[in-house]
Amino acid sequence: MPASRLIILSVAVAAAGGAGYVAKNMVAPPPQVVVDSGPQAPAVALQDVLVLSGDVPM
Repeated sequence: MPASRLIILSVAVAAAGGAGYVAKNMVAPPPQVVVDSGPQAPAVALQDVLVLSGDVPM
């Protein structure tokens, strides 16, 4: 086999390996980190909330 064909074959194999490496890294994103912040205080103080005992007529 001539040297030029061996060079072309080695470049093609290297390009295929590089394409496979890039494709493998694109498919698997890193796992997401779950952050547990614990219980949070309500946005409004519960003593200040108004509650109706019935419907309001319109």
